[in-house]
Amino acid sequence: MANNLPIIPAFEAGTNPSESWRHWKEDLEDYLKALRYSETPEKTKSALFRYLCEEELKKQLRAFDLKPNDGCEGVTLQQVLQEFDKYFLHYLEIKQEQGEKFTDYYSRLRNAVVECNYGESQDRMLRDKLIQGLLDKALQERLIRETSKKDRALQKVVSECKTAENRVRYKHQS
Repeated sequence: MANNLPIIPAFEAGTNPSESWRHWKEDLEDYLKALRYSETPEKTKSALFRYLCEEELKKQLRAFDLKPNDGCEGVTLQQVLQEFDKYFLHYLEIKQEQGEKFTDYYSRLRNAVVECNYGESQDRMLRDKLIQGLLDKALQERLIRETSKKDRALQKVVSECKTAENRVRYKHQS
């Protein structure tokens, strides 16, 4: 498949790896569409990914220890991209902004986490990122302590955050 398109730049994590990954993945998907690689076998797409991604992503790809899906000759490109989405979610830096209502912060974070297709671990990851980005440091510390002792469900944490915010709002109105 001959082409005149320049190769996309190699992935560089930079200061915001999650954002860098998202942009690089978009470039890769556009590149594959432009070259009509969507019609090629999965082995070819995965090989092209490994060729384009350079050393930084290759090292992490080896660490994933991916297994082929049932009926596939090898690991699909979709599997690879999903694993990297999960991996880079750890770098997701979404924090509650000054003056932002908890429900707005939670909604923003939830949308970002859902985009990453974290599968069965999604609620746990969302809960942890939620606590990590809270403005109320006393509440954050209490939730970290309590969650480390006993696994707390996401909805329980959300409920406690809403209650704490309402308590503060009520206190300021009095």
